[in-house]
Amino acid sequence: MGRPKVKLAWVEERKRRATVCQRRMKELIQMAEELTIVCDMSACLVFYNRKNGKLVVWPSLEEAQSLIDCYNALPETERNMKADDEESSFIKTITKEIEKKLELSRKAIKELKMDNLMLQIKNGSRMIADLSQTEIEKLKSYASKKIAYYDRELRKQHPNTSGNEPFLEDDNGEMKTYEGESSESDGADNT
Repeated sequence: MGRPKVKLAWVEERKRRATVCQRRMKELIQMAEELTIVCDMSACLVFYNRKNGKLVVWPSLEEAQSLIDCYNALPETERNMKADDEESSFIKTITKEIEKKLELSRKAIKELKMDNLMLQIKNGSRMIADLSQTEIEKLKSYASKKIAYYDRELRKQHPNTSGNEPFLEDDNGEMKTYEGESSESDGADNT
């Protein structure tokens, strides 16, 4: 069972603060040492206390300086490519979330524009003949997606019906026909 999570807060008492600092540094050094063994990699730790100017370096000052020099000798593109700091990782995560929200917003705006266009056509404030070719293509695409969506929803609500069965039936179980429609043409006008 792991150690309970410690609430991070400033330790006011000087002696206790020094003890906590020493214990935590020792734990970090132990973890870094284990990491270098388990993962076969190089690591160094540098602790600097601004108040008393004390510097603690692990494993040694020379080895830490050598490792830092090796890192600085890498080309900048390679350094940045291999950098995996929390800040850049956090920024990438937030950026992806914002991009997803932006894409959803763009999709919602497109749907609202198409709904508005369909409403304008229905109300007669716009005519299909007045639409540009682009608007017609977008409207066709949107309408076909909506039809497919509602078809799936209807099948969820009525799972025992096949796609070929009509929903509009009279009391005798026959498909209703309306003026200008024929049951032979599945509701299309006979011309």
